[in-house]
Amino acid sequence: MKCKIPYVELPNTFPKSDVDVYRVLEEDGKYYIRLELDGKPMYLTFSANEIVLHSKELYEMVSREEIDDCSPLGILDEIFYIILYQLGTKRTQLFLEFDNLFDLITSGKIKDSKRIILLRKRILTNYSDSTVIYYVSRRLSKFLSAESIEDVKFNYERAELLVTRSGDLYNIYLTEVQNDLNEIIKKLTSISFIFMPITAIASIYAVDYTNVYNTLINWQSLIFLSPVLILTVLLVIYLRRIKWL
Repeated sequence: MKCKIPYVELPNTFPKSDVDVYRVLEEDGKYYIRLELDGKPMYLTFSANEIVLHSKELYEMVSREEIDDCSPLGILDEIFYIILYQLGTKRTQLFLEFDNLFDLITSGKIKDSKRIILLRKRILTNYSDSTVIYYVSRRLSKFLSAESIEDVKFNYERAELLVTRSGDLYNIYLTEVQNDLNEIIKKLTSISFIFMPITAIASIYAVDYTNVYNTLINWQSLIFLSPVLILTVLLVIYLRRIKWL
């Protein structure tokens, strides 16, 4: 059935600053609560006799549901189920994106960390939301069904697992970057050997700059340069064959 759920914009009497810190505040049997979805706060006031929502988004989500028990306890249980469903749906999507990004990184198709940072941020938001509802459920455990408490615990554990796994993305990405850097260093080192003849000729210039021509056509100089020239030609041919040049 559709329940008539009271909605009141956040009143001045609501201890918002304290609730933002503690998430749940109890005064004379009345609980002031802050839940979160996508990092956005959703406030409500709850007691054994009454429940009042102060978040328009939460009110609209709850109002769409068919609730069997319209008592404050029944509505509170339903609120937890609605948020858990939203968190679970988002987490499933995040798991799929994680697996896809993992494959792209290991195949070398990701060359920067922007997508990793964005996904990690969304995963941390989901984890933060799950942490909040887990803590609130502990504080309100005497009002919630055993099934709701177990569902909250399961949701928290899955969110924690996703956070742990997402940390591996950075390690894998950095490993791939390091491998690419090692490859570049190998190429630069190999290519640097091409400049050996220039170095050799420069050394001859340094020995006898005033008589370069006679020095270069000297048979001893030719013997000195020949192996270097041959090695350079062979190295150039090899580097072109492996497509490093």
